[in-house]
Amino acid sequence: MTSTQLAQSDRFSDSARRRWQLKTRQTRLRALLWLLVMTAAFQALFASLPSLDLWVSSLFWSTEEGFYLAQADSLKQLRAIGYHAYTAMAVLALIGALLALKHIKLLTIPGSVWLFLVGVYLFGPGLLVHSILKAHWGRARPVATTEFGGDLLFTPPFEIAAQCVANCSFVSGEAAGATAFAIAAYVLTRFVRSSALRRTLFGSALSLAVAGALLRVVFGGHFLSDVIFSALFVSLIAVGLSFFLSNRNGILRALKNMKPRI
Repeated sequence: MTSTQLAQSDRFSDSARRRWQLKTRQTRLRALLWLLVMTAAFQALFASLPSLDLWVSSLFWSTEEGFYLAQADSLKQLRAIGYHAYTAMAVLALIGALLALKHIKLLTIPGSVWLFLVGVYLFGPGLLVHSILKAHWGRARPVATTEFGGDLLFTPPFEIAAQCVANCSFVSGEAAGATAFAIAAYVLTRFVRSSALRRTLFGSALSLAVAGALLRVVFGGHFLSDVIFSALFVSLIAVGLSFFLSNRNGILRALKNMKPRI
């Protein structure tokens, strides 16, 4: 191939890369817009119909047995499987990111992907959900409210209350972990060549995540709004991180070359 042909090839390659980057950016912008619209829509729904949370939870509660499905062994096992899967995915992402700092690819997946997934877990379930919202919002869990045999008052999702001191209801930590798990599964299965296997793996992971999140409502540990807003908030963080990382081409290299200051 002549130098002229190589130059033309490079121009075509650069053009294709720019088109791909533009398409990816547009996809992220659409996802961000839809997530913001959905967040606003659900906030308006629960603000206008706060009793919707109580009605949904009441479907799984009885005066005699309380949240009766919380005692079902099969459902408790399903919850445990989900919880361990969410944790295992977070550990896997952390290992992948640490190996990337040593120039080692885990499962032939780029280190920037593992770094992104670590960020989703860290800033979603870790920082926003557990460290900020659940620690300071003060919303009582369904099982603790007077409507379901407890002694605390029910409050709507976006109303800061003083009914709970720590590890409160708004939002759901497990639902946040389930969402991060589903996002990680979607990202990682993009590297599976077989479309049938890719759909099977992601479908299984998504089903486990949805089931695990909804079990928090069934067991009386969270209201439906807790689960919905957990999923929306973590998804928003994931899209925001994808924008940040895509605009920082040298971020992983900078971390690798980082030296401690004396």
